[in-house]
Amino acid sequence: MAAHKHNVVYVVLHDDGWAVRKPNADRASGVYATQRKAVSHPKQLAGKGTVHIQGRHGTLRSITPFGD
Repeated sequence: MAAHKHNVVYVVLHDDGWAVRKPNADRASGVYATQRKAVSHPKQLAGKGTVHIQGRHGTLRSITPFGD
């Protein structure tokens, strides 16, 4: 059985809304109009991990697990 990689994904404020980024990524994997839509994106990814959600003022708002 293959081991699952633990993914870490960040939802951060972006000029055009909310961006979904992986650590050390040069670009966002997606930009969404609302934070709610951005948070649902990592849940579509395969595997298991956590979503680190940034608040409007730049502070960490929450860490949410996703996947099996």
